[in-house]
Amino acid sequence: MKKTILFVEDDLPTIDVYKTALEQAGFDVDPILLGQEAIRRMQEVERGEAMKPDLVLLDLLLPDINGVDVLKEIRKHEKTKDIPVFILTNYTDEQLKEKGLLLKAERYLLKTKYTPSNLAELVKKKLGA
Repeated sequence: MKKTILFVEDDLPTIDVYKTALEQAGFDVDPILLGQEAIRRMQEVERGEAMKPDLVLLDLLLPDINGVDVLKEIRKHEKTKDIPVFILTNYTDEQLKEKGLLLKAERYLLKTKYTPSNLAELVKKKLGA
């Protein structure tokens, strides 16, 4: 069975290029455009109403809420707290990076430094795919 990646990102061209690379690497990619939608999905997973993703790719700058708030939500539920989260952002703020890492984000990746194929390799290594 394919591993599923929840991709929380509001920029459609960004979703396109990363989704294509990840799908070519053999993953199912489920894009979510808003932080509140991602939070709802985590609550559904907690209640057993949605499948738990194998990994979350999380942008920090979302149109509705900050990605750190989404990460807090992921970490507070029993069924979602162990999901690996890679923060994928263009935002270089050190304080946000520290917050993300304190909330057990596995990686803090800058979009400018990770091509879609680099990212697909990192995800493969993490998920053993």
